[in-house]
Amino acid sequence: MEAANGNKWLEVWTRKGREAEAGGLASLMRADGFDAGTGSMTEDDWLRQAERIAVRLDLARARNVLEVGCGAGAMLWPLRDLPLACYGVDYSETLVDVACRAMPDITVQTAEAAALPFPDATFEAVFSHGVFFYFPDLDYAARALAEITRVLIPGKGRALILDLPDMALRDACERFRREVAYGGKDYPTEQEGPYRHTYYPRSFFTNFAAGRGMQAEFFDQDIASYPMSPYRYNVLLRFDHCRVSGCTEGASHAAGD
Repeated sequence: MEAANGNKWLEVWTRKGREAEAGGLASLMRADGFDAGTGSMTEDDWLRQAERIAVRLDLARARNVLEVGCGAGAMLWPLRDLPLACYGVDYSETLVDVACRAMPDITVQTAEAAALPFPDATFEAVFSHGVFFYFPDLDYAARALAEITRVLIPGKGRALILDLPDMALRDACERFRREVAYGGKDYPTEQEGPYRHTYYPRSFFTNFAAGRGMQAEFFDQDIASYPMSPYRYNVLLRFDHCRVSGCTEGASHAAGD
């Protein structure tokens, strides 16, 4: 991801990758930052989240899946047990190296979310978990979404974006992080700082979907062990079949009733 607007998250994830060990799920979660503080999550909740992703993306019937911003591959770890081809991309070379060593049976490579190294219409399912809030701004996020939809199979593919900071809850979330999570001391991610998070209005996704013949379905985050869960939401983007097909079959049936 481009280091725009003073965003220094790439430095963080490069260091995490250098320090990480290519072990099992616990070590991959540590490398991906889901082991402590506001990012902590239990392995059981992590596996439940993987199950939700599989259901929302209908992975039981998919041939392949791509994770954008896979880090060390902690979320691909459980999904690789499904009978489909797993792919991942991340902008941190060190985390990609960890993922490749931990899971040689999947394909992971270094790439920007806004410049995916795949042909058009490659994937039946794409997801991004806990990544969009690291993007420098909404413009970059829009470019990343455009790339995600480009590599989806038209009319069939689904995209799932998870762990999105809710713009409507920004003040409450920042207050929680500053006063509760950090006790008012050394708060590292305030909006003026280099480790800030990007918040998303839901209209950002509805407008994007409407412009591409897709529907946006929102659902709240529900992860008991994850401190940020109450301030996050998820969105599923899928093609509007009426706009893709014209719903001519349904119209003809209605005319004959």
